Amino acid sequence: MNIRILFINLILVGFFIPAGVLASDDGWSHGSLFSAPNWLLEQFDDESKELSQMDYFGIKLQEPTPVPPTAMDLVNEGWIFLEKGNNKDALKSFEKALAINSASTEAWYGRGLALENQKRYLSAIDAYSKAVSFSKKSASSWGPNAGKGRSCLALNQFENAKEAITLAISQYEQSGEDLPDELVSMYLDLAQVYEMLGDYDAAQETLEKTK
Repeated sequence: MNIRILFINLILVGFFIPAGVLASDDGWSHGSLFSAPNWLLEQFDDESKELSQMDYFGIKLQEPTPVPPTAMDLVNEGWIFLEKGNNKDALKSFEKALAINSASTEAWYGRGLALENQKRYLSAIDAYSKAVSFSKKSASSWGPNAGKGRSCLALNQFENAKEAITLAISQYEQSGEDLPDELVSMYLDLAQVYEMLGDYDAAQETLEKTK
């Protein structure tokens, strides 16, 4: 007999299992009204679990299909890793984003930052250059150019550093951004470049702009 039919019949005749029914070592559950084999109760439990996974029409509920992350989702994930100082995982996130959208300025810029933070300056310069090449406005170009300038400075490529940082400052001013600390940082880097090139007057003049 189907377990559901048996269960309904038990209710109709008033023999529903009371709260005091307990399982015994002899394979039967014991209570004040009657005894039932444990296998019967276990089967009822199994079918109850199965029913809990169905809707009111007896159709088994389907697990929702997971939505794969977009390139921007992975870029945002990469920035979170960067903020936590986790450059290796950040790099992985940006590379996954680029696998989806190889023309993402944000992903190339993030990749450059993750590489620069690991002192992989040549690879960082390449990533920053790619970010600039895919950028269409000053607001998304000055950051990569500033990063390129920093990386060139670290490699003692002073002329390239001067060109990149000077361009970054110009693009920053055109973008309408209000990030004074970033601007000061670029001026300090440019002053260092001038000093390394032996142009001390330009270095001093550049430092004055940080005040």
